[in-house]
Amino acid sequence: MQTEEILIPITFFVATAVILYNFFKSRHAERMAIIDKGLNEEQLSYLLKTRARQSNNGWSLKIGAIAVGVGIAILIGASVPYDIQDEVVAGLVFLLPGIGLLLVYRFAKTSGEEQ
Repeated sequence: MQTEEILIPITFFVATAVILYNFFKSRHAERMAIIDKGLNEEQLSYLLKTRARQSNNGWSLKIGAIAVGVGIAILIGASVPYDIQDEVVAGLVFLLPGIGLLLVYRFAKTSGEEQ
C-alpha cells in the first residue's frame, strides 16, 4: 500500500472531526452567551424560531433546482450522439441549473418571499 492511499482516509476522518468539533464548540459558546444574557424560555423559543426561519432562506429549493437541472442535463446528454456528447453535457450542466434558479427567483418573487 502506498503512502498516498492511506492519507486519503486519514485526511477525511481528520477533516470530519475538525468540522464536528467546531460545530459543537460554536453551539456551546452560543448557548453560554444566551445563558449569560439571562433569557427566559419564552424569549429563547422566540429567538430560536426566528433564527430557524432566517436560516432556511430558500436554500433547499435552490439546491433542488440545481440538482434537477444537472440531472436533466446529464439525461439529455446521454441521448445525443457520442461525438458531440461532451460539449452538449458541458453546456447543459450550466444552462439548465441556471434556468432552474431563475425560476426559483421568479417563484419566490411572486410568492412575496424576500431572498
